[in-house]
Amino acid sequence: MMKKVLLLLVMAATMLMAHAERGEWAVGGQVVYGSKAETAGIGLHVKNCLTDVVRLGLSSNYYFKHSGVSAFDVNLEANYLFTLSEKVRVYPLAGVVLGIWHADGVDIEAGGMHVGVDGSTDTKFGGNLGGGIDFLVNDRLGLNAEVKYQIISHASQVVFGIGASYRF
Repeated sequence: MMKKVLLLLVMAATMLMAHAERGEWAVGGQVVYGSKAETAGIGLHVKNCLTDVVRLGLSSNYYFKHSGVSAFDVNLEANYLFTLSEKVRVYPLAGVVLGIWHADGVDIEAGGMHVGVDGSTDTKFGGNLGGGIDFLVNDRLGLNAEVKYQIISHASQVVFGIGASYRF
């Protein structure tokens, strides 16, 4: 399973690197909340502007354990940037997501019997639709807010995020 995730990350990073000389790059972190995960999390993102209005982004989020379940996602998305002012840009987003959920094992003791049940991991691909806003604090620092709907079979959720990024 980890080999598949690593392969996806390498492929996405390669796609972004192929366009490195074309435009602005940004790297940053974010705090997220997933409605299906029912918990907050933290994430990292890398974004590259292919043109003045088209941007690709790769992000990953870890959702803190809740009720014995932790979650992780990897997102590859495209944004179309609308400049509202010198400091504010809004964008719709569309992309793909790889979601991974891990449930802890449990120990059950009843009637003098002890039974252990191993944990399980579920991995699914899906799509992302949403939008966000960037606020450019200065030439290098930006703040953003984003909401997206992750469309995943039996695990769809709304993800809210706020973050900061360093542009270069």
